[in-house]
Amino acid sequence: MKETPTFTFGAQNLPDKEYHQWLIEIKQRFQQSQIKTAIKVNTALLEFYWSLGSDIVKMQTEKAWGSGFINQLSLDLREAFPEATDFSTTNIKYIRRWYLFYYQELTKSHQLGDFLEMPIGIASYQIKEIIDNTIAEFEKNKLKNFYE
Repeated sequence: MKETPTFTFGAQNLPDKEYHQWLIEIKQRFQQSQIKTAIKVNTALLEFYWSLGSDIVKMQTEKAWGSGFINQLSLDLREAFPEATDFSTTNIKYIRRWYLFYYQELTKSHQLGDFLEMPIGIASYQIKEIIDNTIAEFEKNKLKNFYE
């Protein structure tokens, strides 16, 4: 049950407009910090997924590990992190595919060298831009095919 806050101001010292304005600012700052935290977490996860996808492709190429190792990786990661939902076999395959797709997109656009040398915030923005453009293209084609 949610508790209703009670004021500790005395009856003659009720909160004034200045207090209410300050409270509004505190709430806004807190909400802004929550948004910044979510963005940082999402960026860190994108970086992790990118590196995991890269590692998987590298291991499959250099070590000649087949697709069976993805099942083993999934089991090992789920055992190590039982609370995480990110490591199903399907999700790991999606991470690999996501990496390959966007790596190829970056390579096609000749931005890979620049991309790897830029700060992660800008790189994350460029990945998001590629994702957004890909989704927009997909939606456009889906609508086009729907009306044909």
